[in-house]
This record gives sequence, structure tokens and C-alpha cells, in this order.
Amino acid sequence: MTWMNRLRELGGAATTHQLRMAGATAEDLKRAVRSGAVDRVRRGVYISPLLDGAGLDAVRAGARLSCVSACASYGLWAGSGRRTHVTLSPQSRRAPPGLVCHWWPVEAHPELWRVSLADCLRSVARCGDEETAVAAFDTALAAGHVSPSGLRRILEGTPKAARDRAALARPGSDSGVESVVRQRLERHGRRVEQQVHVRGVGRVDMRIDGELYLEIDGYAFHGDARAFERDRLRDAALAELGHRRLRVSARQVVEDWQRVETAIDRIVERQRPQ
Repeated sequence: MTWMNRLRELGGAATTHQLRMAGATAEDLKRAVRSGAVDRVRRGVYISPLLDGAGLDAVRAGARLSCVSACASYGLWAGSGRRTHVTLSPQSRRAPPGLVCHWWPVEAHPELWRVSLADCLRSVARCGDEETAVAAFDTALAAGHVSPSGLRRILEGTPKAARDRAALARPGSDSGVESVVRQRLERHGRRVEQQVHVRGVGRVDMRIDGELYLEIDGYAFHGDARAFERDRLRDAALAELGHRRLRVSARQVVEDWQRVETAIDRIVERQRPQ
């Protein structure tokens, strides 16, 4: 492995020591900086053009992405907030402007631009609101990054409120939006089953109170014509079996939840005998 490969492996940011350990010489680094292949952003810290956005902001500030910003980098649910969250060394006394800063101690991690996955989950448990934290946990479970018991172990030693949030996490949410829907419906007393297999149809995202089948289309759904046709066939198959069904988009859940919840309530209540 060349030192440039090592820099890419680390996500585009590395210390001089990390690069020297991968075979880079002082002259290699000087030559790479002169050619624009890498940039020296701080003393002893080099980045590649691959690193941009929030990760670059964190490295320039001498920090690491944490909380919801780290969640986004790991492909987990990160909520709808746009501010960048970072963790600074407990010895750092200056808060970089424009960033949400945390000073929690973190475990050793080779990537300079973000905290470890475990510290990512710890920080969102502490900093995020309950719904966002649980959705982050749910997506970590769905992706196979952690098991329910592993999540509990990661959160040992965190405040009780953070550990209580882990108890609300469930496997079965293929997306953060599905987790958000599950949480909101369960808070209002609905019984939610996820990834329910229906013969002749396949897996359906949710079954609510044993009566209504709910499907949630992702943000990119309408860009896939084949997915559109496939899901219309699934809707038709559910109808042929006599099942109540509702299809909503992720955007509707995030931006117009009240209307979605009202539709669910009306369909479920209409199904029940008077």
C-alpha cells in the first residue's frame, strides 16, 4: 500500500506520522503539496481533495465530526438539522465559529475527520433529540453496524437518559424515516409491525394495528421508473387480497406529518366495526 492509498483509506485526512508509517518521506510530502495532490491544512496534518464539506471544516478546526454530523458520514439517520457538530479535545478551549462543539472524551480512532462509530452513537444519544437518536440507532441496527446488545454495551457509562434511548431502538427500519414513523405511531398508542411478509406481495414496510399496510417511498423514489411500476403492482396485489393500504413519501413524513397521521387514523378507524 502506498502512502497515498493510506490517505484515501483514512477518508482523506492523516497526520505526518500516519503517512510516514505508510512510507512517505518528507520530500514526498513536500512534492505532493507543491503539485496540489495534497494540502497541508495544519501543522502535521495533510488532506486530499477527496475531503470536503463538513469533514474538511472539522479538520481545519482541529476537531472531528460527531453527533448527527458523524451519523450522516456513517450512512445513519441524521435528522433534518444542517449545523455541523464536532468534538474537540478536552484540552481545547476555543470553540470554532459556526460549529456545534462538544468536549466529550473519545476513544482512539485513526480517522482525523470523524469520531469512531461507537463515539458517534454515544454522542447522538447525548446530544440529539430522542426521535433522532433512536432513528440513528435503528439505522445502525438495520445496516448491521451494531447489535442490540452491542448498542447497550457502547452506551454503558453514558447518562441514564442516553441509555434509555437505546431501549427504544428496534431492528426493522430500512431507513431513518421508517424509524421516525414507527416512533410517532407507537407514542400515540398504535401497534406497529415492521417488514411484514405478505404472500404474493413480499415485504411491506409496516402493518399498523394489524389492519393497515403502510409503504414509505424514499427521497429518490420518483427517479426510478422501474421502482415506480413495481410498487404500483405491489399496491394492486394488496388491493386484490382485500388489504387496506397507504403509500406515502419520505418528504411527506418529514414535511407534512400531521396530514399523514390523520390519513392513517381515518383509515384504521374506518376499518373497525362501529
